[in-house]
Amino acid sequence: MPVIHITKTSVEGLGRPTEGRIDYFDDTLRGFGARVSAMRPGAQPSKDQEKTAGKTYFVMRRVNGKQVRVKIDTADKITAELARKRAEGMLADMGKGSDPNEGKRQARKDTEEKKQKAVTLQAALDDYVQKGNLKESTITNYKDLFKTYLSDWLTRPAANITRDMVLERHLGIANGKRRYQTLQKVTDPGAVKPGGKAKLKAVVDPEPKRKEAAADNCMRTLRAVLNYTFESDDGNSLYNNPVNVLSSRKHKAWFNVDRRQTLIRNTNLPAWYKAVMSLDNGIVRDYLLFLLFTGLRRKEAATLKWSRVDFQEGSFTIVDTKNGELHMLPLSSYLYQLLVDRQAGLEAELEEALAAQAAARVTTEALTVKQRQAIDSRVALAESRLASPYVFPGEGKTGHIVSPKRALAEIFAATGIKFSCHDLRRTFATIAESLDLSKYTLKDLLNHKRQDDDVTGGYIIMELERLRSPMQKITDAIQERVKRQHGKVIQMKAEAE
Repeated sequence: MPVIHITKTSVEGLGRPTEGRIDYFDDTLRGFGARVSAMRPGAQPSKDQEKTAGKTYFVMRRVNGKQVRVKIDTADKITAELARKRAEGMLADMGKGSDPNEGKRQARKDTEEKKQKAVTLQAALDDYVQKGNLKESTITNYKDLFKTYLSDWLTRPAANITRDMVLERHLGIANGKRRYQTLQKVTDPGAVKPGGKAKLKAVVDPEPKRKEAAADNCMRTLRAVLNYTFESDDGNSLYNNPVNVLSSRKHKAWFNVDRRQTLIRNTNLPAWYKAVMSLDNGIVRDYLLFLLFTGLRRKEAATLKWSRVDFQEGSFTIVDTKNGELHMLPLSSYLYQLLVDRQAGLEAELEEALAAQAAARVTTEALTVKQRQAIDSRVALAESRLASPYVFPGEGKTGHIVSPKRALAEIFAATGIKFSCHDLRRTFATIAESLDLSKYTLKDLLNHKRQDDDVTGGYIIMELERLRSPMQKITDAIQERVKRQHGKVIQMKAEAE
């Protein structure tokens, strides 16, 4: 190890090696040194930095039997004289058994913990969902859970969430204290115009349904977000997640709700179908029918594009599926006509809007600015729907229909039938199973992944044409059930808008 008398002049005169580094030690203060490192590729120091770039002052001494090296600072930031004074103090402390590096590590740790404690729950959620391996639908679901059930927590530090808060909110969600408003019919007959439809208003259900599954889902998501936020770099953490209180022996508060088994019963299908066909919004109407007659998941149907519908082949393909595999299904006769009418309905909607706009321009009646804007907006909406790549276009940022909550509320108000979009998938599957179709046919129709240990299933490849007959049988069975209404027959043609 080369020894020099460390001064400003001697350090500036040290040449840099072409690679690696060289440590120079002081000839009078034992343990005080200067490290000279090779320049990084592409680095171009200025003339003022030329003499000091890549040079660092340090001290080295044994602490409790272990050799410890501590950086003082770089030569471009402090002088050799100041570095020497700092070195004297640091070497004295090290001689007493104090490791300056431990102090630095603890200071960094304290700073990091302070930053973590200041992170709001909203920031923690945003960071968690951006980690890169979550599906867009999952991200949306997590954000909706927090917005619905934890909105008043989002601006507070995540570290301030306590076990008691978790217990109280978990129970509150389950009891229905935090929920969306529902829509019900206006009870005042005078509020409804003769020949018009019953109006809907937002109300708070006096006897809300329990939301035990939502409570569990919300708290599981919160637990994952908090674990991710407070996990240390080494994968360990002393942070005691408050959600763990739900798993404690004392509370055992998880509800562990069984999987939902709800569906549209055969006796309710006629009334349900009639209510769906009465919806003013033709896009939502056809969307709900498409879910029932295909068994697709909500988002799979919502994101279906016209480019993925093959009228010549009589089929359609879902790209963004739950298991990540393409899902191709044949169109039954009913579905084929529904999609044909869906296209015609979009064209008819635009024609009607343009006709109304043309009539407004030549009318002698004085229209208000608001009325003219409404007519123009109707045309713009019809044009955007017709130009949309999606079969079921929406007005939001996604471009496609997202959640037909209002339509579901209208159907419930008209029939008393409460259902979710996924209930239509269960209805499809239940009717399909009643037709004694093979389990492999059902799996392929529903796009369920086969088990890895299913050797027989591995040899069976369901081609599109092999699914056409089962798909038509299911459609016929659904239509037959819809027609059963006290001997009356309901017209099943997919009507154009």
